[in-house]
Amino acid sequence: MAELSKKIFIVDDDPVLAEMLRDHLVKMTNYDVTSFSSGEECLKHLDQFPGIVFLDFYLDSVNKDAMDGLQVLQEIKKASPESDVVMLSGQDKIQVAVDTMKYGAFDYIVKGESAFYRAEKAVFNIYRYKKLQGNATRYKNMSLWLAVGVAALIMLVMWLQLTGKISDMPGWS
Repeated sequence: MAELSKKIFIVDDDPVLAEMLRDHLVKMTNYDVTSFSSGEECLKHLDQFPGIVFLDFYLDSVNKDAMDGLQVLQEIKKASPESDVVMLSGQDKIQVAVDTMKYGAFDYIVKGESAFYRAEKAVFNIYRYKKLQGNATRYKNMSLWLAVGVAALIMLVMWLQLTGKISDMPGWS
């Protein structure tokens, strides 16, 4: 498991909201935060391997031909599947949240007074999830190596018995 990148992208066509969220995340985390005003602009910079992308659901208030959040989410997941995407939206509709999760979003945050706090919690939850994922991978690998070691020990004992180096009879003979 790769360690979580310390880079956050914010993709929102509302420059005021994007800057406020950027300032909050810079203050509350130790991540490098970059803002983009369109999904297309963000996609051009995925080679910087963001660990987290905060992505607006609607991205067409400035450019009506711009990709929407779901399209950008799908492209991010294709190009950078290890990046976790948190969708931001002014909509409080369950179906919108379900759709974003279906396409791989880690979380869905409704814009409002608690959005910045929820964004901060999302960063913490993603970090914790990645850490747990790494621990699970390490435990799985350790279990595998333990099983291989026990199997090798059993085969060694069987070989030593077959060659007469050890006896299956107890005692000092």
